[in-house]
Amino acid sequence: MANPKKEIRDFRKMTVNFEEVAKFLNLSKSSFYRLIETGVIPKSENGEYILGEVVDSYWRNQFDSEGLKAAQTRLTTAQAELKELELAEQRGEIHRASAIAKVWTDSVINAKTRLLAIPTKTGPQLVGQDLQTIVTKLKDAIYEALRELADYDGGKITRAATIQEHQ
Repeated sequence: MANPKKEIRDFRKMTVNFEEVAKFLNLSKSSFYRLIETGVIPKSENGEYILGEVVDSYWRNQFDSEGLKAAQTRLTTAQAELKELELAEQRGEIHRASAIAKVWTDSVINAKTRLLAIPTKTGPQLVGQDLQTIVTKLKDAIYEALRELADYDGGKITRAATIQEHQ
């Protein structure tokens, strides 16, 4: 007995209405309508869509325009920027915020400790001194304590960053 040849339907040429094509693409009607309004899918004059054309337009938009190529470009750009930042950090041109915060906090605490020690350390030296000498010695002690805040030491920050990385 001979097998009759089955006719193969070409779904790509099939015409479907708005609801059918939205359901085929697994989109809500509003999402499909947005694709039409933004020009991703060509607007139909009679409300009928050729399924193959709609699917081609939809997938071309998904993978060609803001899809795969754009994602690859963003990834490559981000990787290059990350490498540039790492090199700048290794050269000491930039520092991590956490390392700067650690060094700055330590410096402020040390300055605070020095400032609070001035009365105890300098007070006995000022007994019996004239007003001008007292003022000068107190200013000198204060400036000495504040100098630590004014001194920028990139090495301290680099060391702090290295310690943080290894913790």
